[in-house]
Amino acid sequence: MDFNENNIPNELPVNGHDRFEYFLKYLSSNIQIQAVITFNQYLDADILKTAVRLSLDAEPVLGCRFVEDEKKPCWQRFESPDEIQWFEFIHNDNKEEAVEQFLRSPFTHADQQVNVQLIRTQYEDVLCIKISHACSDAAGLKQYLQLLATIYSKLQENSGFQPRPNIQARRDQKNYFDALGIQEPLALFDPQAQKPPPTWAFPYHGSERKGTHITICRFADEALERIQTFGKTHKVTINTIILTVFYRCMFELIKPEVGEDMEICISIDLRRALTGSPAQAICNLSVGLYPRIPRVEDESFIETLKRVSGAIEELKSTRAELSDAVTMEVFGHIDYSKAVGVLQWFWQQALETGNSSPLLSNMGVINALQFGQIAANDAYLVAPITNAPGFVMGVSTYHRTLTLEVSLYEPSHRKEEVEALMEMMKKELNSL
Repeated sequence: MDFNENNIPNELPVNGHDRFEYFLKYLSSNIQIQAVITFNQYLDADILKTAVRLSLDAEPVLGCRFVEDEKKPCWQRFESPDEIQWFEFIHNDNKEEAVEQFLRSPFTHADQQVNVQLIRTQYEDVLCIKISHACSDAAGLKQYLQLLATIYSKLQENSGFQPRPNIQARRDQKNYFDALGIQEPLALFDPQAQKPPPTWAFPYHGSERKGTHITICRFADEALERIQTFGKTHKVTINTIILTVFYRCMFELIKPEVGEDMEICISIDLRRALTGSPAQAICNLSVGLYPRIPRVEDESFIETLKRVSGAIEELKSTRAELSDAVTMEVFGHIDYSKAVGVLQWFWQQALETGNSSPLLSNMGVINALQFGQIAANDAYLVAPITNAPGFVMGVSTYHRTLTLEVSLYEPSHRKEEVEALMEMMKKELNSL
């Protein structure tokens, strides 16, 4: 491996997940996963700027651009990273406007993997971060938040602090396959096996993209506690509860034929299968599970919950996520143009049929964030914007607040319809 003078590799290998997520930017997604973190005190902007720059050395992929190549695409280190803007510090007393502007904006430099902005209002600081899905999933972004907080804290203690480049940890799926005792994952690939096609889509109106909108619904303190208590009582996760609510609201909106299986995809983090805490760098390591249940008329919430929970448990018991993991492994070994062709075919099918399974992306719990002596009092994550007929709902939790979020392109998706969905879900969750 070729290293620069700071012992940072000039190139890193690209895996199947990287290829898959990177190419979605040409088809169906802005491939941005974002975080919004609020502090009721002011951070040191100069130290934060240095911390952001050093984070590119600590996790080398963040200082790279994706190089498309037929046989061997790679991550290539920027030749002059100090000449690129990674961090911006602005003053704006209109917090909501400033945050939304950041969330709707592209990366400062088209090839970047990370951008950070500190928004200072009259009373608080808001730290906004976007990371490219080409190099990282939501778990990787949460890992980055902790890394940035650690570097910031170390710099406060010692202005000359230099993080050690994380070059030993893996960015691929080997640790996952090792945990399952799988030596040759490619041998498990069955080119004849095909998933059932998507059965529906969230309501949409063509494919035009004139603007973006972000809808957020939050459940804090007693509201979240009520959901948690309900989950404990019925021995189900919050994710299962939210998926149940999502299904019930989609049934109400779409009204599919009674008895016809309908599918909502849920994200699953392969890191959960890892044993012995193996070193895993910031990367993509999430795949999908595809539970299906039919609509049943006049069904109670508990009855739907039991069916959703049963569908998920059946998929987990058979390690259904392994299929997606193997497919991603294949993506990393075939010619680049062939991988691109496969993705184009699937997207064309979605456009022709008008069906694309909604995705519930539970990005999980954000661990407590401490920058020096200053603790973040609020945080949430924002999922990528997906072109219609695709639809993604992101879920994240920080302290005592649960956040549901949908980012959309207008007018293909209408904010009024997404807000109506959120209101329906809010009503169901508040009635538990």
